[in-house]
Amino acid sequence: MASQLLPTPSKNPDFVQIVQISDLHLFDNPHERYNGIDTKASLDKVMALVQKDFSHADLLAVTGDLLQNPNEQNYTEIFDYFDKCGLPYVAIAGNHDVTMELDAHLPFFQRRHVGLKADNRLKNCYKIDSDVWQIIFLDSSHQGHISGFFNQNTLDWLANTLQNSNKPCVIFCHHPMFKVNSAWIDHHRLKNADDFWQTVAPFCNKIQGIFVGHVHQDFSSVIDGVPVSTCPATSAQFKPLCDDYAIDDVPAGLRWITLYNNGTLETGVKRIDAM
Repeated sequence: MASQLLPTPSKNPDFVQIVQISDLHLFDNPHERYNGIDTKASLDKVMALVQKDFSHADLLAVTGDLLQNPNEQNYTEIFDYFDKCGLPYVAIAGNHDVTMELDAHLPFFQRRHVGLKADNRLKNCYKIDSDVWQIIFLDSSHQGHISGFFNQNTLDWLANTLQNSNKPCVIFCHHPMFKVNSAWIDHHRLKNADDFWQTVAPFCNKIQGIFVGHVHQDFSSVIDGVPVSTCPATSAQFKPLCDDYAIDDVPAGLRWITLYNNGTLETGVKRIDAM
């Protein structure tokens, strides 16, 4: 549990610019592919897009599933990679960061999942303050599970943070606490979503947006008056509105979020050229 301030003055005096990337699924072996995608090459193209169009960004939010083969050395390599990109960044855990998936040759729902401890460089209960905004990062990962779960300490911290701030805020985590209308993905969303919404209910007027990963697609909705959005993966994309596991043929991408000093925001998606 920690906090920090964005540098003052901001790169952008009228707004805070955030770029969200998610679901990198990087391998130990550079020859391995994730649903046919060279995930490192795809990440490189997404980050080239960041450097081209968002070099003025104040923050890079990396919302989970960094590694397909999580271990300390691999995290050191990916964090070194982000260090060299030159943007301040915060990374949080996804299910693959705390779960080793075995039996990849079997159908998705027959695979085994072994729990792992999250790398201590991945953040939880972490907030960044600008002069106007509060940016909150939560760990929704649940060791050994594909679906997400917020423990009570996280929910209590969130309630306390929202109660003690008079700033508009945005929240980042990996798992959606809402449905995206794909049965197989919705089965693996945040399992205690009701607890989350009950926790934030008194403060929904402060929450200007919730941004998640996990679903490998672009989706937006409004829940209890709160705008919610997902992020394209930097790896393979999942086909929307499918009840069974299906891969889409659209290219990888990112989500951009502009937090204006008047307390409003804009957001959208940009994609790379086809691999």
